[in-house]
Amino acid sequence: MISVTTEVLNILGVTVLLTAFLLLTESYMHSLINLIAFQSLLIGGILAIIGWETASPELIVLAGITIAFRALLIPWILQRDIRKERIWYNREVKTTHHAIVIGLILAVTAYFLYVPIYRATGDWKGVIPFLLLFLSMLVIVGRRNALAQIIGYISEENSLLYFAAVMTSMPIILEFGILLDMIAFVLLAVILGAEKRYGPVEVEELVG
Repeated sequence: MISVTTEVLNILGVTVLLTAFLLLTESYMHSLINLIAFQSLLIGGILAIIGWETASPELIVLAGITIAFRALLIPWILQRDIRKERIWYNREVKTTHHAIVIGLILAVTAYFLYVPIYRATGDWKGVIPFLLLFLSMLVIVGRRNALAQIIGYISEENSLLYFAAVMTSMPIILEFGILLDMIAFVLLAVILGAEKRYGPVEVEELVG
């Protein structure tokens, strides 16, 4: 019999997956920021529930860090940045009209790629974060704006931590999460520094 906790985790997981599809199709920066904040909040909730169920203080601390940094602090920094640049009020973040179709094809492909993992572990718990991992990669490669790619990177962080939490009892998961957040802050600092000097930039403008 499926427990209430498992049902809640499944509902949260499906909602996280839906946010990934929305990230693929959203064209405006302020909406992208709100979506990644919501996704990170859901991931924090998932980590907290798993941490409570498994009596893992590391996961509970990581849930707090996830909510504090990826659901609150980083989105606040990004929203503050785009409010300073009036161009964002009318500027679309370029995306393809076929993003949702490509995302669905990629999700189906990722599902079949997960089958060998299921055969090795006998567990389907990791399938949602595995799909999220591939969709987050598509967010990164499908965008050309640097801030939008940061959002894709944060979604990638979320998927990696989600996958680690449901598939392993890795004792260094807290340190792993903190390392990913540090990398995100370094990338964000570089991009915001470039935007302060040159205005909103595309990825190609950061190369060289």
